[in-house]
Amino acid sequence: MEEELREAAETLRGLVSDAVGPHPAETILLSGGLDTSILAEVARSRGLTAGVTVLVGDHPPDEEHAIAVAERCGLTHHVVRTDFPGLLREAPLVVRTMQTFDPMEVRNSLVVSRGLREAAERGLTQVLTGDAADELFGGYSFLWGKDEEEFRRASERMAHGMSFSSFPLGRSLGVRVQAPFMDPAIVRFSLTLPRSSKVRTVDGTTHGKYLLRLAFPEVPNRWRRKDPIEVGSGSAALRSFFEREISPHEFERERARVLQEDGVRLRDPEHLAYYRVFRQEFGDGAPIARNGDDPCPACGYQLVSRETDFCRVCGEWPVRPRS
Repeated sequence: MEEELREAAETLRGLVSDAVGPHPAETILLSGGLDTSILAEVARSRGLTAGVTVLVGDHPPDEEHAIAVAERCGLTHHVVRTDFPGLLREAPLVVRTMQTFDPMEVRNSLVVSRGLREAAERGLTQVLTGDAADELFGGYSFLWGKDEEEFRRASERMAHGMSFSSFPLGRSLGVRVQAPFMDPAIVRFSLTLPRSSKVRTVDGTTHGKYLLRLAFPEVPNRWRRKDPIEVGSGSAALRSFFEREISPHEFERERARVLQEDGVRLRDPEHLAYYRVFRQEFGDGAPIARNGDDPCPACGYQLVSRETDFCRVCGEWPVRPRS
């Protein structure tokens, strides 16, 4: 390992330890991925006692990893095993809290909401999450093909625009969420790092968050691939679930009606299902401006900024012509 990289890894290790602090939350939303495994390792001697893992369907990828991390760290492990109807009980809260019917946002946030609810029901009111590590340390594969300058600009945009459903959902459920990777010192440090310290190929496999992996060699699964929440938990299969629940004929009929009556363009049955919840929760009075001076072309709701190319309400991307 190059000396400069070794020093950066030692610095990062110290920053993460400081961000976790001497008295972290007693519970962690535990996926068994790199980020939550690191936090569990750091916090286990400082008062962390429990982990909560949400699993949807039969043996999703997170299962074996989360169980192994909980055992290694001596945590009481609350495993929530649920089916799609059970998980979808969280949909009204997620849609209302996040003000969205974007399938990816809802799909991921359903899992977060169910985990936070489990913690709250067990009287565990402070919860750690691994939020922000992917944004700060090159965890997303769409970044890996970018050159140094493109990578730097994308990293800065993500670092300054981070937003996670765990915080508003936690407030709705009476749970205080702590995300150590969002510590300002870690954010600042991450922006000083070159692409080569975040993305590397090891034994023929490209890994994001390379420096994080080097900084915590004691984490047994530190080379585990990045699985998004929906993949790791199993909630990605909601797409197929709704394709079975909503027939092609029903979807086409509803898509045409919604486009004509509401001016909203729906993409698939899952999108329709969440839009129905959105309308149930808000009716015509969603607390987001519509048909204003910068509307999404697919749903008409106001975009967050004139720089964004993504609609947080319906999930449309890109929302602007590409140059």
